[in-house]
Amino acid sequence: MAAGMSAGEPEGGDRLSLFVRRARDLVARAPVTCEADTPASTVARRLSAERVGSVVVVNAEGAPVGIVTDRDLRGKVVAEARDPRVTPARAVMSAPLVTLPPDAFAFDVVLAMTRHEIHHVVLVEGGRLAGVVSSRDVLALTAAHPVSLARDIARAPSLAALPAYAARVTGLVRRLVDEHVGAGDIGRIVAELNDRLVLRTLDLVGERLAAAGAGRPPGSWSWLAFGSEARREQTLRTDQDNGLVYADGPEEARAAAAAYYGRFGREVIEALVTVGFPRCPGDAMASNPRWCQPLSVWSGYFRAWMARPAPEELLSASVYFDLRPLAGDTSLGARLAGIVREEAPGQRLFLRLLAHDVVRRRLPLTVFRNIAVEPSGPRRGRVDVKAAGMLHLVGAARVVALEQGIAATGTIDRFQAAAAAGLYGEAEAQEIIDAYQHLLRLRLVHQLEQAARGEPVDNHVDPARLSRADALLFRDALRTVARVQAGLAERFATDLVG
Repeated sequence: MAAGMSAGEPEGGDRLSLFVRRARDLVARAPVTCEADTPASTVARRLSAERVGSVVVVNAEGAPVGIVTDRDLRGKVVAEARDPRVTPARAVMSAPLVTLPPDAFAFDVVLAMTRHEIHHVVLVEGGRLAGVVSSRDVLALTAAHPVSLARDIARAPSLAALPAYAARVTGLVRRLVDEHVGAGDIGRIVAELNDRLVLRTLDLVGERLAAAGAGRPPGSWSWLAFGSEARREQTLRTDQDNGLVYADGPEEARAAAAAYYGRFGREVIEALVTVGFPRCPGDAMASNPRWCQPLSVWSGYFRAWMARPAPEELLSASVYFDLRPLAGDTSLGARLAGIVREEAPGQRLFLRLLAHDVVRRRLPLTVFRNIAVEPSGPRRGRVDVKAAGMLHLVGAARVVALEQGIAATGTIDRFQAAAAAGLYGEAEAQEIIDAYQHLLRLRLVHQLEQAARGEPVDNHVDPARLSRADALLFRDALRTVARVQAGLAERFATDLVG
């Protein structure tokens, strides 16, 4: 039986989880290599003779330094009319390489291919070449392959074409759920594909503005993702949480910059709504002038929220401190994230109030620690799985990350980093992560069922419709959340908050 396969699973692997197989298991054959000085003509002959899609370029020690594919030869030799007999591999190879260790899961290979829009991932162990995995090798595991979808989105010819690709994301999520991929990992794939939708929207809106005579951006700028999008924890297409930061220019140019970026932000948000991303009910979007500002203004926001943490400021911090720069000059967004990472650990009152906000949120548990549902009204018999546990864990991970200066934005990554820092035991951290994964999966499956019925998606799950196993896991997850709350209350002395 192949490594990683369980009894009863068919050969060929359509039913295999992306987390059962390791990257080394996907390697179909020994890699074909060449040296950096090898002529492109020789590389082309090896591709043909060996019937492979790539040749790995290695140095004198055998370490991989680049990769040459059919696409590289077409784009860098044929298209540029170079002589393949004298053009060396180093001149046409793609570098630096996207590499993974051989024991990475197949999912990590898929995520790397999706993120970097590539078809080959090189496996490296101890600095030495261990194999090459192609998108074809991964495709054998699952029909739900996001790499081709990411490429299709990047090539979308118009804004009108994007909604169809957004619908394909939902279909892909449904297949990943059917294949029992973890909810947190599905969220990462969804975030990558949603990133592609946003990036293509930004490009197309920019082109439309230029064609309309509005010109190009007057300086450097960055599109910022906040909330679940920044954490890469989206289920389907949740409400927009975004902003735009741009460089501070000379005084005489500021009005023009504000006008351009204001228009750009409004048109991007309108386009994203058309694509399928709902508006934020709280107007936390780049179309709101408050969230379309130069770096100096954003920096002032961040520092003021920490220094004077009133309720409104705490709410803003809980949204905007989960930050990921998505497009443009990402160093602008990185500077904002740096302010939080460097200055938040010294703001003890701010951290205590954030922790208090997590601790005071009630859980839907009865006195006997069972699940409590809405007793009456339109949501009778249901429970909001997002508000009932998920927000608690997201908030707890955020507070601990801010206290420790942890750069990670994802909830799972934050708890893992906190465990590495000694704040949680290994088993305790895994229990918390498992609880979060289960709550996220319940929400995801519920939303997929609603989407299949053509209903608006929400977070209100009916525990009576869950399997006995899922209902027990739901209850146990909420009990874990209660323990996290208790630990947070002790660590930050939230009882001192009046």
